[in-house]
Amino acid sequence: MKESNSNNGFNNEGDYADTSSDDYESLRVQIEQVSTINGTNSSVGYVDGNRQGPHAPIQRKTSAVIENTEPVIARDILIRFQKHKWFILAFICGVVLTLAIVVPGLSYEDELHHHLHCSPYNFTLKFNRTSTHSSVYLSTDNTILSNFYTTETSDAVNHPEQLQSYRGALGNRCFTSTDKIYFEIKYTFNILYNMPVDKPGLVAEVGLVSRNEADNYYYVGGSDGWSFSIHNCRSSICISAQYKKQLINEEIKIVSHDNTARTHVTGRLGFFVSMKRQEFSIIDKETMKILHTFQGVSSTEDICPAFAVYNPNIVEVILEISYSYDFKNLPVFNVIA
Repeated sequence: MKESNSNNGFNNEGDYADTSSDDYESLRVQIEQVSTINGTNSSVGYVDGNRQGPHAPIQRKTSAVIENTEPVIARDILIRFQKHKWFILAFICGVVLTLAIVVPGLSYEDELHHHLHCSPYNFTLKFNRTSTHSSVYLSTDNTILSNFYTTETSDAVNHPEQLQSYRGALGNRCFTSTDKIYFEIKYTFNILYNMPVDKPGLVAEVGLVSRNEADNYYYVGGSDGWSFSIHNCRSSICISAQYKKQLINEEIKIVSHDNTARTHVTGRLGFFVSMKRQEFSIIDKETMKILHTFQGVSSTEDICPAFAVYNPNIVEVILEISYSYDFKNLPVFNVIA
């Protein structure tokens, strides 16, 4: 069996690390201190996405994220702004966040110590069972979604309110205008048969979509939502960012350079949703890089997370929600990784 590490390939960051925020004007920053902390399968046809042409290149962008060349796990960088506006890169609940501190005289050490306790920010994001499509399977605790039967995902759903077109499930919580949500997804897929070179077959998707539009199509990217999908890219498997209304369709990372039978891939991705800033970011947990950020994420209705798994006759796919945090009550400006 061939093994492919999700760290293979390349990264492509969106313009996410700008210094503008909801409450602060753009200002020149001065780095004051840098320190290190340790801190039975359903019969489903082959599903394709509306992807780029077969010869479209994958383009890199220059990262705008502050990088540390030292081999450390996480960094705390204290940055001072004019008018007593302070930013801290803090390692909180296993996530590096930029916190905005605005109280004059507030101790950096006290603030960081106070926020290192994770329990106030934990919340349980799960797959919504009643919405789950009949072709996929759930674990009993609603945290694992697969496109084939396993001992963990043994429950096929039959519910009058379940999705009919979208091949997956919504999250058990939709987001309001002030939410700042971070969650991580562990993905695993095993290719059973060689992927057709001329078909951009879908493997999995994580996206955002309004509840009333979630079932318009079999994947969010082909509807009116914001989509990060894993799919066949000619001779490899890659992740793409797609938003139909803005004609965004960009390949952002290769997760496997092989798309033939017996290829096994596993990896982790982080997702940050800032409804106040109207942003949705995907983060590569292997390299701690922001791969892409959608801007202008908004709707007159609540926006829901959507998760899908595809093509069980070609590839076995599992998505697991590993962690989820609600940082609404933290002065979060950005997520670095």
